[in-house]
Amino acid sequence: MAKHDYVRRDSILTPSDRSESPPPAYSPCPVGSSSSSRPSPSEQTPLLQTKIQIRQVHINIPRPSYTRIGEWFIVILVFVLFFGLLATFIYLIPTIFGFIKGIFVAPPPPIHAIAIIGAGPAGICAAQDLYHKANARGIHVNITIFESAPLIGGQLALNSSTGSQVFPYDDPTQDPIIAEDIAGTGLLWGNPLFSRTSEKTLGDKVQTSEAGSQRVSYFNGDRVIAQTTRPYTKTSFTDWAGLIFQYGSSVWSAGAMAKQGAELEDRLVDVPLVPDLAQLLISLGIYDYAKKSTGNELNDRGIAGGYVPEVLAPEVGRVYSQNVGDISALALMLASGIEDTANAYVGGELLDRLEMIVSAVGANVRESTEVHGVKYAQINEDESAWLVQYATPSGRLQAEAFDKVIIAAPNFDLYSAASAEDVEAASILTYRTAYVAFFTVPRRIDAYGYVNQVLFLENALGGVRELAFVKDIVRIDDDDSSTVEYLYRALADSDAVEQLEQLNLGITWWYQEKLENAYPYMYPSSRFPPFKLSDKGLWWTSAIHTIASTVDTSCLAGRIVAEQLINDLKR
Repeated sequence: MAKHDYVRRDSILTPSDRSESPPPAYSPCPVGSSSSSRPSPSEQTPLLQTKIQIRQVHINIPRPSYTRIGEWFIVILVFVLFFGLLATFIYLIPTIFGFIKGIFVAPPPPIHAIAIIGAGPAGICAAQDLYHKANARGIHVNITIFESAPLIGGQLALNSSTGSQVFPYDDPTQDPIIAEDIAGTGLLWGNPLFSRTSEKTLGDKVQTSEAGSQRVSYFNGDRVIAQTTRPYTKTSFTDWAGLIFQYGSSVWSAGAMAKQGAELEDRLVDVPLVPDLAQLLISLGIYDYAKKSTGNELNDRGIAGGYVPEVLAPEVGRVYSQNVGDISALALMLASGIEDTANAYVGGELLDRLEMIVSAVGANVRESTEVHGVKYAQINEDESAWLVQYATPSGRLQAEAFDKVIIAAPNFDLYSAASAEDVEAASILTYRTAYVAFFTVPRRIDAYGYVNQVLFLENALGGVRELAFVKDIVRIDDDDSSTVEYLYRALADSDAVEQLEQLNLGITWWYQEKLENAYPYMYPSSRFPPFKLSDKGLWWTSAIHTIASTVDTSCLAGRIVAEQLINDLKR
């Protein structure tokens, strides 16, 4: 028999010997069937399929204790590193975001600290213009105003010993004495520049009403030698004819000069803010008047004779406390215009308006804070600034750094830290002291005629230059009864109370204040100090006092230095 090799598919058995003929098929499927299904084994199958299973045996071998300690150490170390990195990341988040922001976001603009010394019309007008110009040009400023008095307003604000306003009889139920009571009828509404600029800030409209005519007497110590009417245009024909008979054509010419002086105030509203006083005067067309003497001006106008010492001189003395022959022709014109003003302001007072401006521009005012000096110094390794040295209301001395400083007060002690050239420029200005006194009397004063104002000729009443009726007041007595009395004002070169007591007026109450640096000397000059005292950022407004000293000229000076300061910051 032939030997056949047969190996079953998927079998693990070796081939075996068979008989000559192969065994029959054990599948029910016919031979040659294409079915690929594996035949299911059965008990008839002579061949058994053996299945081998492999078992995995796990043997637990105990580990030494030091291995577990190492694992815990690694776990703890991982936690420590994780939390350390997390804390470091959290700590660096601001730095990271700041770095990213610095790349993609522009840094905020700097805030410039500005100090203004003096809260009178010049200082507050400077703050007002700084506010508007900085906003218009995208500059951020922080304005601080220092005021030595308890109230803002400069020398136009009277302060009692308690630091409050002055009331007749020291009775707060009375109306206080205001700036208009000090300066007379030509204050707020006689200064159109201040009125117009304040309207822009406050969004209102300053209104005036024409006051009635006012009679003025001129007293030489023995008698009333002349009477005029304010304003000049209200003078009756009979009075005008009498003045012409007494003084001739000088009356006519003086009226034209007063009109020109009043018009000059109106021209200040639109004057360009040039930094040089000479150029300012040229733009106004009055440069020649500033350097011209009064004598020459009076001769050119044909004003002569008794009109000069008897009328013009008392008017100039009331406005500037200076002799008529010493001032410039420009100052003479302004004095005539001021004394001819006779309007009434409707809707408020100057000091109230100054307060509203400060509030509107957001300036920080430090009242009862006296500045002792201004010095430019290095405050750290990389930065220099202006140190303003001042005494707090409690008397504590300290200093504060500012980027720029405006001095809006005629205090020469503040310039001690400046250069010799700055001191020389400041020394051009000199001032006179004045006294203002208010008093009440039980009846109207009629010794000088039934008038509201008396102007005294030189030395006619021991240095008293003016005596003027202010208003009626109602005095409340201890038994609650009321008495009508009359409040008067006196302006003098020295203590006025002693001179007034000699008049036997029956004074029932009085208050007097000494005004330091009240009136600048305005001599004819062609040399004017600069507004800018230092290229490092120091200005002063008093330079304009070489020309004139009014609310409007002070306001103009404040606007000029504000313009220069903003231009410096813009560069």
